[in-house]
Amino acid sequence: MLTLGISTSSGQFAVVLGEDNQLLFDSVDGNSHSELYGMLSCGLDLCNRKIADIEHIIVDTGPGGTSRVRTGISFANSLSYSLDIPVCPVSSMELAGIDAYGKYKLPVISTVRSIKGNAYIGFFDADKVVGIEYGKMEDLLPETVKDLSRFSVVGFHREQIINMPCMKDKTIVDSHLFFGNARIFVEKSELFLNRGVKFPVFAQPITEETL
Repeated sequence: MLTLGISTSSGQFAVVLGEDNQLLFDSVDGNSHSELYGMLSCGLDLCNRKIADIEHIIVDTGPGGTSRVRTGISFANSLSYSLDIPVCPVSSMELAGIDAYGKYKLPVISTVRSIKGNAYIGFFDADKVVGIEYGKMEDLLPETVKDLSRFSVVGFHREQIINMPCMKDKTIVDSHLFFGNARIFVEKSELFLNRGVKFPVFAQPITEETL
């Protein structure tokens, strides 16, 4: 069962291919293409597979850079439609949460920058995203972590969070991660495959309007 994973919300697109939780291709590990079709074609060639061999698509639906997220989701939805296979939407907050929780076994606060000083703030604990909010960090974060004594942080605001005066009584672990690793789409694919959708339903980007 060949699974395709597409990361849209990191600094650049990433494409992974795998089977039975084993990674076969990761575009981050040596790939000369910057666009998704080129990455996918390169991966399929290196794995000696065809596009028709793909049985599942897992796509990061953000939040992240709006144009990049929308482009990646459109690619995933189009491929899902043309191959008549499911596309499985996963938020970038969940991907980051799984990555950091696996390392530290602590609740995870992940953040993504937005416009006008706003941010997306995600809270992941154990096996799921507990919530994603949008707004000013100084307004939302204290309420989000009020019941936490220890947590790890992922994203652009890690140092800012650690140094906030209202966090002085918290134990905060810097994950040193900006984003979750796309390899998780393959290595833990069983977490995502039961949420697949097919036409006329599509994966949708996470934005402040959809929260």
